[in-house]
Amino acid sequence: MISEQLKSGPSTKQLNSDDTLRVGECTVHKRQLEAFCTSCHVLICPTCLMFGDHKGHLVDQMDKATKDIRSSMDQAAKDGILRLEKTETVLVDIRHTKLTFEESKQKVLKEVEQTFALIFKLIKQRKDEVVNLINQHYEIQVSNIDTQEQIWMDKQSRAYDVIKLAKSTNDYQLLEKATYILESLEILRQTPTYKNVYIVNSIDTTFNLNNISLNLSEFQKGLQNWIKLGDSVLIQFKC
Repeated sequence: MISEQLKSGPSTKQLNSDDTLRVGECTVHKRQLEAFCTSCHVLICPTCLMFGDHKGHLVDQMDKATKDIRSSMDQAAKDGILRLEKTETVLVDIRHTKLTFEESKQKVLKEVEQTFALIFKLIKQRKDEVVNLINQHYEIQVSNIDTQEQIWMDKQSRAYDVIKLAKSTNDYQLLEKATYILESLEILRQTPTYKNVYIVNSIDTTFNLNNISLNLSEFQKGLQNWIKLGDSVLIQFKC
């Protein structure tokens, strides 16, 4: 009945006696399987039909159901829907699609890695620029303070020398050091003044762009102005 192509194909797995309690017996009601439920396509016992899950379902005798199933299989073979080449062609297309999806996924993931690697690099570069800017600012301010400190360390040294010379009883020594003494006295008479230095009090981390929808190149340009020195505090010190 079934075409030669179907007969030559892989055999279907037959019902094994281990799959049920006993061959031909309902596993629920332990009665002989006597009919075929055409609604659910399973063998059933009388209790299944009268009181069980198949109550009210359409049923056939088993030999009638077998003929119908074989007839459907024969017709399917004639229609060519059981040809393995047909399913193989579809499977090849499906598997090619899966492969294409995986390749696309890996490509996009690689682009993500490259994009974020570039962003991290740009952010680190901007961080280094800001850190250098802050260090330069403080180096300049500290340099001004160091200069005044050195001036006043020199004044302190001069004051110490003059005090020491003032205690000397050697007039010749005083005359010999007269230029240094008088110059030191003039320097020491100068009234202390105040110098200004600036302490960075904050940083401005606002990303100043009106359009928040940015491509990578726009984002890169925006980073050039991202994180600037914010407010500064003026402090004065006597010198």
